[in-house]
Amino acid sequence: MTNKIQASVLKLTGLTVLAATFAASTANAQVIWSEEFDSGTQPNPAVWSYDLGAGGWGNSELQSYTNSVENVRIEGGNLIIAIQEEIQKGNRKTFTSGRIKSENKLTFQYGTIEARIKVPNLADGLWPAFWTLGNNFGQVGWPDCGELDVMEMGSASAISDGLINNRVSSTAHWEHQGNYASYGLSYDSPTPLNDNFHVYRMEWTPDEVTTYIDGQWIWTIDISPDTCTDCSEFHQPHFIILNLAVGGTYPGLFRASDITAPIPAEMHIDYVRISDNGHTILGGSSLDGGSGETGTSVQVSAINAATQGTGPNKSANVTVTVQDDLGQPVANAVVSGTFTGTFNETAQATSDANGVATLTSAGVDRQPSYTFCVDNITHPSLTYDASQNTQNCASL
Repeated sequence: MTNKIQASVLKLTGLTVLAATFAASTANAQVIWSEEFDSGTQPNPAVWSYDLGAGGWGNSELQSYTNSVENVRIEGGNLIIAIQEEIQKGNRKTFTSGRIKSENKLTFQYGTIEARIKVPNLADGLWPAFWTLGNNFGQVGWPDCGELDVMEMGSASAISDGLINNRVSSTAHWEHQGNYASYGLSYDSPTPLNDNFHVYRMEWTPDEVTTYIDGQWIWTIDISPDTCTDCSEFHQPHFIILNLAVGGTYPGLFRASDITAPIPAEMHIDYVRISDNGHTILGGSSLDGGSGETGTSVQVSAINAATQGTGPNKSANVTVTVQDDLGQPVANAVVSGTFTGTFNETAQATSDANGVATLTSAGVDRQPSYTFCVDNITHPSLTYDASQNTQNCASL
């Protein structure tokens, strides 16, 4: 769920979807961050921000998001996101709801994230979601930032199949060689999911993303760089989003009169927790109290290989994203690397405020084919730790 028009699932060469792979048990994993929603009356502003307003959110949604306690509040140890119905002049019906996010304030790269959620009766037209976006969303937009939907319910297919309160879906969205790509699967519960709380979990490692409901496997994809050749979106920090939408492309309902679900309606979230799976990197301003504290080392979080120019004058154009050991982007890091193949030369560039350094070859060619590898990173206050690189090389 994001600012998007939902598209058909694309099965792409270079992406392996594992139809029955189970991640290792996390029963003994250490919880390294949690939001228990057990104090105050509204979400902690050090961690959570609000998305506000209407406009359809790229999906022709009908609600307007607010920060009112009528739509978002903490009560009884739960975060409650509530839909309210309002009647305007001319008997026109409108809806308000809530959407909170941890953008820039709490990010994670890899790890186990889970939330205990009770959804309302969705029949028909309500759309709850627990999901993530790449924390560079504000700089590169969607789908280039990447999206991982841990849980979505209320789809048009679930409505047509009579499984509106039983079907839960997980989907990945990303940019693949200049195009939008997505893949997702669903699980049909034998009993309605709106009757009680359920635990929705995502296991995210450098090799796989897997989702579960109450320990029941839903979906796994292989995101290892050797297999998923253009999936850098899933090797960078993401932030968390919780929301409850009304109508739009996902339910396939576009008019207020189409919404038949009981309203007011409430989505209850008992907790959100992140556990270390051996790869986890946390970041964000909430971890350092807004002090701007940085880590002690710098490493590569993503490398993207492309070309620029036209005709016979195409040069290599590589972007290297660097971050510190707290998962924060690092500016003013000098990245040095080597091109081999069509181009055999070295280059260097300095990272910007988003941690991105762009290196371009001096040579040009009509059909370049090359490999670029990072040789070194220097920074005034951070030490380069190559052992923590997500990628060392990328090819085109």
